[in-house]
Amino acid sequence: MHTQKISSGSTVSLQKGLVKTYAPSHITGFFAICDHKDPLYKGSIGSGIVLAAGCVTEVSLRNNRQGKARITINGVEEEALTTRYVVERLAGTAAVSVSTNFEVSIGCGFGASGAGALSTALALNELLSLNLTVNEVAQVAHRAEVENSTGLGDVMAETHGGVVIRSKPGPPGIGVIDRIPHRNEKISYVVFGPKLTKGVLAEGGEELKRQINEAGKSALKALMRKPTLETFMYASREFSLRSGLITDRCKDAIEALDAEGKVASVAMIGEAVFVIGESEALNEFGAVKESRISNAGVRIR
Repeated sequence: MHTQKISSGSTVSLQKGLVKTYAPSHITGFFAICDHKDPLYKGSIGSGIVLAAGCVTEVSLRNNRQGKARITINGVEEEALTTRYVVERLAGTAAVSVSTNFEVSIGCGFGASGAGALSTALALNELLSLNLTVNEVAQVAHRAEVENSTGLGDVMAETHGGVVIRSKPGPPGIGVIDRIPHRNEKISYVVFGPKLTKGVLAEGGEELKRQINEAGKSALKALMRKPTLETFMYASREFSLRSGLITDRCKDAIEALDAEGKVASVAMIGEAVFVIGESEALNEFGAVKESRISNAGVRIR
């Protein structure tokens, strides 16, 4: 049995050869930004849908026991700063290999960076016998997201699953969530392209943040008056139009589905349009993909 120091200075046992974990993805329907100097208290409130389509991460120890971690995303070696943050905090100088494969598009509003960070954190906890709780694992992933400006509330949702209402910002153990009851619904969506969270918020400045927060708080109030999946979709559509985050082609798609009698909205912050169930009109805008809502969160496989 080998032992290795991690960044906290504690000694852990390196016993397992390969650990595989799964994390679902997450579509944010609407949100409001909650700033705080402490990353664990920074985040967002809002609501979103957790999808069964997510990611699978495999972690293992490399032959050399020291050195920089090797991270691959969909088979390609990447710097992956959010995932690397997790590796550095949990594995320290242990030479680990991290491989994450996604079922959803990256950078398109599906919480992929959060899912990758969360699944990596859980896998390293198991691989290195760190004995952290799920909340503690998720807090590392949340910090990684916030400090790298790749997300604000995805980790909380992806830890729990379901149709999530986030009423207090932060990761599990700090933030507060509730869930909307639902049937085993199918979500259909079309992805138009990537849109990086950091770039959108930086370019928009304080005026965009004010607009987002006003629209997000209004949407949350509407949802809490009648917390159903239908209300979520109406509130999300209204948010997409009021927040200033919608693009012309997403707006065209939403209007086409509205003419069909369907309520569609945009995955935030991204350029993808989603709807509950199926839609003929959605086929006109690109390849339609589908996923069921996941009632489960991150787990070891």
